[in-house]
Amino acid sequence: MSLNVYLSALALSASQIVGIGPQNAFVIRQGIGRQHVLPIVLICIVCDVLLIAAGVLGMGRLVAALPGFVGVVTWGGAAFLLWLSFKAFRAAWQPGRLDASGGIERDRKKVIRTILLVTLLNPYVWLDTVVLIGSVSSVYGTDNAGVFLLGCITSSVLWFVLVGLGAGRLAPWFEKPASWRLLDVAIGCIMLLTAIMLVRNYGLG
Repeated sequence: MSLNVYLSALALSASQIVGIGPQNAFVIRQGIGRQHVLPIVLICIVCDVLLIAAGVLGMGRLVAALPGFVGVVTWGGAAFLLWLSFKAFRAAWQPGRLDASGGIERDRKKVIRTILLVTLLNPYVWLDTVVLIGSVSSVYGTDNAGVFLLGCITSSVLWFVLVGLGAGRLAPWFEKPASWRLLDVAIGCIMLLTAIMLVRNYGLG
């Protein structure tokens, strides 16, 4: 098991999961209200696992068929990571505010339907998991696909369990714009470092 691949996957996945968005906003809001938190967390994790697995395994086969594609993926992925890093740093100058004081859904069926909609109908979810993470994972080779996937799954499980079960305590912190600024800066740094590592390890050989 390659620890470097595992940690890289964990960091990349975390940088995509953490942040203001419809999915996390809904998870945090329901967590604050302590309404149907367990099914919400499980659905988020299962969706993440399925989408990331599709990206990791599918891109691995593509690279195996097109060996010269590694260079394109490396530099293209690094460019995309830099763009996302720039967006995160830019967002840090104008942090958002999560309004989690109301809108808590109490009907179980509506909760399940809503979390599926905000997860599967969000184009950024597909872009982040299937396209971005799948593309980056292909650089590490098919032999490391399992380790890479494990790192991504670990990040997903930790994040959604933490947010879902700890939202009540985190609510005051998340409602402060300064907290989102700190979060965006951290995401920007992770993206930037991941792009640098990607180019250094696979784009300069």
